[in-house]
Amino acid sequence: MSNLILKCDLHDYLEIACIYKITVELTLKNGVHIVGTPITTGVNKESGEYLVVQIKHGVEDVSIPLLSLQSMRAISSNSHFDKIEFTHE
Repeated sequence: MSNLILKCDLHDYLEIACIYKITVELTLKNGVHIVGTPITTGVNKESGEYLVVQIKHGVEDVSIPLLSLQSMRAISSNSHFDKIEFTHE
């Protein structure tokens, strides 16, 4: 597991997306784009912190390591954020 962690204020935006069920487009550092609704965050020994995203309206969930995130763009209209760029400490 890496010693790098996501900055706290950026982690808060992920929690906001989970709480308010904001549909987002996630861009990963490897260029992959994932569209879905974040539902929770978690931690495990293998990949560290991760985000669980519901795609295909409840048919499929994917876990994404937080350190692989490059950006998150809101697709659902909301008053909290439009686009977030992720940096790590």
